[in-house]
Amino acid sequence: MERRAAAGVLVAACLSAALATALFAYLTGTRSEDTARTESVADSLAKTLASGAPPQPVLSAVVDAGTVGGAVLYDAGGAPIARAGDASRSAAAVICRSVGTSTLCVEPAPRAPRRITEGVIAAAAGTLVVAFVAALVVTALMRRPLRAVRAGVERAITDSTFAQRIEPAGGELAPLVVSVNNLLDEMQSRESELRRRTHDLESANKDLESFAHTVSHDLRGPLGSVLGFSEGLRDGYGGELNTEGKEYVHWILQSGHQMQELIDGLLNMSRLSRAEMQRGVVDLSAMAQGIASSLQKAAPERAVDFAIADHVVANGDERLLRAVLENLIANAWKFTSKRERARIEFGMTRDNGRTAYFVRDNGAGFDPAHAAKMFRPFQRLHSTGEFDGTGIGLATVQRILERHGGKAWAEGEPDKGATVYFTTGAPHEIHA
Repeated sequence: MERRAAAGVLVAACLSAALATALFAYLTGTRSEDTARTESVADSLAKTLASGAPPQPVLSAVVDAGTVGGAVLYDAGGAPIARAGDASRSAAAVICRSVGTSTLCVEPAPRAPRRITEGVIAAAAGTLVVAFVAALVVTALMRRPLRAVRAGVERAITDSTFAQRIEPAGGELAPLVVSVNNLLDEMQSRESELRRRTHDLESANKDLESFAHTVSHDLRGPLGSVLGFSEGLRDGYGGELNTEGKEYVHWILQSGHQMQELIDGLLNMSRLSRAEMQRGVVDLSAMAQGIASSLQKAAPERAVDFAIADHVVANGDERLLRAVLENLIANAWKFTSKRERARIEFGMTRDNGRTAYFVRDNGAGFDPAHAAKMFRPFQRLHSTGEFDGTGIGLATVQRILERHGGKAWAEGEPDKGATVYFTTGAPHEIHA
């Protein structure tokens, strides 16, 4: 705005100078017309005097009529023969003509002051100087309120609570300041509402987690009694039950164990979601090797090839990241159980400039259309008849990674295996 004001004043100065130049051109054109008219008068006087007319009366009549400003007739030696008005042979504007052996010199009638050209030039120069000074003054006057408004805006936008306001300004800046303050009022109102909703949501999440933990914990006691009595019925009175009764007891025990696994999964997810995080450098390669060894010892009859990349490290909580790898590698182990020769791979890659880790298998795979559902609690892409599970493991993985500032996602095709990727939201990249 300061530049525009200064530019406006300078444009006005240029227009003023242009008008002065046009006036000068007009006056110059007028002087040219006067010269042409004087030459015509000089020619007529020369003819009149050459015809023998008395010089003094003729010159006096022409000057008195105002046709010319002065006229002098000189003899061959340069002495004046007749004179009327004011004329000099050496003057720049005088027109001279020969009359026999004599010389007639005529000066134009005065039309404007002699120093009109110098005056116009001085006026144009003065206009430019005044305009330049005016531009500096206007800029200086506008700079102070503009800078005050700009400083107020900068303070307001750096305040996370939007409580800062810009001091009222006068003149043309007043509507702008009012509009900005109204915008800050609206932003402060929305920010307060957002804080309130965030607080309410956090409280609701804590209450929900506490409820889930309490309910899951309280269910373990009654469920343990159900399983205990069912096992007692099976072991102590199995011989007195018919085939249908034995089948009922079998399904009671199976459903009870499934519920026990589900409760344990919920408690584990709640515990991991509430656990305090301690970030550090975690050796994921060594962690994955240990998990793979434990699985192979538990089922040595299975033919599973593990391909675990060396020197893969991450920034995060070691205990929580162990839970992530245990869930992912155990899932890969489970879904490759029907392969004659299974393969499970762990490594590191890049995803849109970020470090990403992955667990890949050649197992049952899944329909890509359901990839987003995998990380929701209780969501299963395979029936319990195909593969056992509670649908809590991947939800726990996602919850842990979100606490780290990262995420998990999956790719796969039916019967062609699956790959689960994850990031830890590390504050800086870690390279092996």
